[in-house]
Amino acid sequence: MKNITDIAKMAGVSKSTVSRYLNNGSVSEQTKQLLDQIIQETNYQPNQFAQSLRARRTNLIGAIIPRMNSHAVDETISGVKEACDEHDCQLLLNFTNLDKGLEIEALKMFQRSKVDGIVFMATEITEELQDIIDQLGVPVVIVGQNKESFNCVVHDDYRAGQLVGDYIGQQTMGHGTSNSEINTMSQSPQVQFFGVTEEDYAVGVLRKKGVLNALTHHNIKPNFTLTSFNYQDALQDITAYFQQHPISQYDTIVGATDAIALAVYKYCSQHQTREHWPTMIGFGGDPMTELVSPPIHTVKYQYREAGKVAIAQLFKALNQQSIQSPQMIDVHFTERES
Repeated sequence: MKNITDIAKMAGVSKSTVSRYLNNGSVSEQTKQLLDQIIQETNYQPNQFAQSLRARRTNLIGAIIPRMNSHAVDETISGVKEACDEHDCQLLLNFTNLDKGLEIEALKMFQRSKVDGIVFMATEITEELQDIIDQLGVPVVIVGQNKESFNCVVHDDYRAGQLVGDYIGQQTMGHGTSNSEINTMSQSPQVQFFGVTEEDYAVGVLRKKGVLNALTHHNIKPNFTLTSFNYQDALQDITAYFQQHPISQYDTIVGATDAIALAVYKYCSQHQTREHWPTMIGFGGDPMTELVSPPIHTVKYQYREAGKVAIAQLFKALNQQSIQSPQMIDVHFTERES
């Protein structure tokens, strides 16, 4: 009689992939079809006792968060908690401070705690993390990053970047001037973009690419500078940059997150007169972008909805229902009134 090791060898995949398939976890459609065929041909019967043990519920849901004092994290976890309450589940939180080692420890700790499932707000899905997730034996929903063969809930970061780039271009063109006319009418606007590393694919790659592609369409070439997600670190980077490049030369400054945009605002409040402030734009919809004056334009993300969708995905997996991944959450540009 064939066992799970035999099935994995026949399919050319890992045992963890077969295990995920048997537990209705996320695998590629090609792998699913292959395993369907092999299991049908071999009449493979999974260990019913082991499956019954996995079916026992603890009504505990684990959530791994990368940082504290974050609008995105706060709203996402609020959605997760609301959905957990509807399912009469308790929520366990683990804070990793963007430490990859602590992320692995958090996953292992939740496995030991016998949680029914895990919501993972990840910044980078490394091979080591993938291996750990494969071995957990419980469904994991990744929020904010898209990874093939995993159950993911993502925001439309490329579109968010496009919205920002188009807004800058339309403001420059007077909402209707052609590209050829703008080239003869005035000098191209000076745009500074403070971004993050490509380790965070959603923010460092997709969001940036959306901005750059849209600006290219409007014949605008921005300057790009790397900084940090952390507000204090970003403020230091921004201060150092503008000490070398006077802020007065820029018409628009874009931060890859609202925290970065708020760091730009802080610098302006200390070093720039109000009449010469650049337009400032961020991403996330943090309420602070509206409270400051002049306000910071932003792309609003539906973080709370993402948290609810993540729990819905977990329970679909637990109930062996079909799952569509990734689940894309829409975004909206918000022009703040002065």
